[in-house]
Amino acid sequence: MATRQKRRQHSRAEVDWPVFLLTPNRIVKGETRNISPGGAFIHALTDPVQNDIFRLIIKPPAYAGHLVVTAEIAWKSQQERCKHMVPGGMGVQFTQISSDDRDFLNNLFPCYI
Repeated sequence: MATRQKRRQHSRAEVDWPVFLLTPNRIVKGETRNISPGGAFIHALTDPVQNDIFRLIIKPPAYAGHLVVTAEIAWKSQQERCKHMVPGGMGVQFTQISSDDRDFLNNLFPCYI
């Protein structure tokens, strides 16, 4: 089985950006821990998503607006077991993202453009 790192199509930037997960039943606040043009790792204190596809509103501090994307869960980590494990949260894959938002994320990785 391929590791997550090997399956990724994009490098990831370590970030600490606020994110809101919008589902039909509620809005959950979390933190974006790393991000790429194709996905992100989201940490939230609760398991916010029951649906397969949902909206994310991400607020990078150096961006004039918000990143608004549609995403789906790629994997989940239930809890932090030790300092070497992934903290509780989920890896998400972006299924829809505007060209402006993708350009902003691509500019985080100038050597990959």
